[in-house]
Amino acid sequence: MIYKTILVDDEPLALTRLRRLLDPYAGRIDIVGTADNGADAVALINRIRPDLVFLDIQMPELNGFDVLERLDYTPLVIFSTAYDQYALRAFEVNSIDYLLKPVDPVRLEKAINKLMRLSDAAAGDLRDRIARMLESVPGAASHRIQIRLGDKIKLIPVSEITFFRASDKYVEVHSQGRVHLITKSLSQLESELPSDDFVRVHRSIIVNVNFVEEFAKDFGGGYVVRMNDPGRTTLPVSRRYKSRLNLR
Repeated sequence: MIYKTILVDDEPLALTRLRRLLDPYAGRIDIVGTADNGADAVALINRIRPDLVFLDIQMPELNGFDVLERLDYTPLVIFSTAYDQYALRAFEVNSIDYLLKPVDPVRLEKAINKLMRLSDAAAGDLRDRIARMLESVPGAASHRIQIRLGDKIKLIPVSEITFFRASDKYVEVHSQGRVHLITKSLSQLESELPSDDFVRVHRSIIVNVNFVEEFAKDFGGGYVVRMNDPGRTTLPVSRRYKSRLNLR
């Protein structure tokens, strides 16, 4: 297999060096584009949808994790980083390999050989681990929520989500009239979502205030929140959270 590949690094010399070091692998690695910043990397990767990305972790504005978080899918990744040895374990476990900068040709050869031995099943498992690693990054839910659809990962912008509701072992994500399930807890979501937009109204419900039509009293003297969504959903407001919303 020839891997359609994109290189991402904010250091021009590092980008040039990596491209040169990959020249001997032209029969296996097809470099179809490069990016020297996170925003351009996101646009390029989403447009070309490469099989493989060599991704620098430490970049200004959007770092490597930010780039992965904003992608429409999860590609295979070989990280490059200047992180110390203690931090590298996470990259080693959750990617094909990592390259400590400046990139060593022997280490690069090892990473390419690991890539060539990768089965389809193993590649799918790596994509899953990358997705789970992103979920553990603080603030990962601040922009998009990862939804599993079969063997694919869909990223839903949080601005399109009307509310979250706990359901058994899962949390329902309600977006544009559709319901998806995720394994994150409401407490974890509450700590990661932008507090200006998302508020908890019940122990099992977080709502996007941008989709709230009104808070209204119910027959028992409590409150409900009516959502401006396709289902015109009405949700309970618990007494515990009523005071936080300044409801009387």
